[in-house]
Amino acid sequence: MISTSLLDVLVIGGGITGVSVALDAAMRGLRVGLVERDDFASGTSSASSKMVHGGLRYIEQREFRIVYHSLLERQRMYERAPHLVRRLPFLFPVRREAGPLGLRMAKGFEGLLVAYDAAGGWRIGRLHRRLGPDETLAHCPTLQPDGLRGGLLFFDTRTDDARLTLSVARTAAHEGAMLANHCEVSGLEDYVPSRPRVVHLTVRHADGSTSRRTARARVVVNATGVWSDEVNALSGGARPQRIRPAKGVHVVVPWERVRSQSGLVFPMLGGLRGRGGRGFVVRWGDYAYLGTTDTAYQGDLDDPRCERHEAELLLESLNGVLTTDLSLADVTGTWAGLRPLIDTGKGDTAELSREHDIVVANGIITVAGGKLTTSRSMAEQVVDRACTLLEIRRPCRTSHSSLVGGAGFDAEAVEATGGVFAHLSGRYGTEARFVQDISAADSAMAEPIARGLPYIWAEAVFAVRHEMAATVFDVLSRRIPARLLNSAAAAAAAPEVGRLLASELGVPDEEIARQVDEFLDDVEREHRELRAASD
Repeated sequence: MISTSLLDVLVIGGGITGVSVALDAAMRGLRVGLVERDDFASGTSSASSKMVHGGLRYIEQREFRIVYHSLLERQRMYERAPHLVRRLPFLFPVRREAGPLGLRMAKGFEGLLVAYDAAGGWRIGRLHRRLGPDETLAHCPTLQPDGLRGGLLFFDTRTDDARLTLSVARTAAHEGAMLANHCEVSGLEDYVPSRPRVVHLTVRHADGSTSRRTARARVVVNATGVWSDEVNALSGGARPQRIRPAKGVHVVVPWERVRSQSGLVFPMLGGLRGRGGRGFVVRWGDYAYLGTTDTAYQGDLDDPRCERHEAELLLESLNGVLTTDLSLADVTGTWAGLRPLIDTGKGDTAELSREHDIVVANGIITVAGGKLTTSRSMAEQVVDRACTLLEIRRPCRTSHSSLVGGAGFDAEAVEATGGVFAHLSGRYGTEARFVQDISAADSAMAEPIARGLPYIWAEAVFAVRHEMAATVFDVLSRRIPARLLNSAAAAAAAPEVGRLLASELGVPDEEIARQVDEFLDDVEREHRELRAASD
């Protein structure tokens, strides 16, 4: 809980940017608090493409500085969290006929890969290479074989974005930061220079009740992403229209329907990424997810949804390169997120820069834009600004600091062991033994939470006891990605998760019933949307 005593820095927003700011500030010895109105990573930071990437397409846009910086930060994240950030091969198939996968396009794409490797892609330990037709089919046997000339293989990294955000948050707490989820900023008192800012908070407790608190901070940081303008409006004055949300949608299908061992690049149909572009499909255990769209969004910021026509266009785009005929009947889950892009006046969200912006106004430091990959360096710049306002000088210490579970973790050695231990270690790193202790004490805790998913009940217990999970959504959507991968299986597990919360936290029956009903309704809305008549 946030202390009522004076804070040096209060961060609003528990996404990857906010928790990174809290970690940086705490490691500089500042007294730090962070509040998040819902749950850590409940917004964009659990609805990304699950990649810590260098931004290959930014080379096409000649944003070389962004690519160099992103690749440097990718490597730092890869080293700081080896249990969560893993190297992933991507395959660009090359075909004989003209078109987006034709020989001419492949030649240009390989030129991009040469520049990508030179800009810092080499740090991951692999360079791109050419493949023959047989090697290409070995990576993805469902590719259409007629006219296949081979492929280009290159490397990036993937992560579970929600768990990465949580790991940064828990590391910040270990360094002394005070963090509170389900704690909403309800008001900001007028700014008076040289005086602490008074922030009014509404805390939602595990039993469903609420209470009011206040916090005082010398510096306030607004790291709420697409909600930045709304938070700034609480401090008085005109609401600045700086954020332009761009919607990204992903669709999940059983991996057996795709069977690609590598991430697969495919041409997207028009309208999904502005003026077109490339999509991808990536394996995630026994599932594969494909994406992503990049379209302007003007709907409810709290409830972006994958619409039927978007799912159909993604599936149709992938079907264009595979022998498999994927349909909506194959979809087991979807998710949609909003990128907090800085509005520069350009007409197409796909053309907007992914650069971040930091503004100090009315006593608040607002950081917006950027991407998951560069969250650490964004936080460094924010805390540098905070230190200037605090009139102190303390250097950043996060560039090579390990995250919780990452110190001393050897991913390749763990993968060689296989089984449940490899699964747990790939999610918790060196903390996997604590999850295993729970299952060792009670054999029922070693049972799967949901049909067709590898997650066990010990993980749910660990989430409640040690990871600040307080609701059914916290457990099944972010601590464990069941809701994303197989929403029907997650819905079937929701009542039992509710009973766990009642047992562990003493949540009353009526609050559990409300949470379970809300979760089931959310899943039904997804299914209803996919059944809806296409425009």
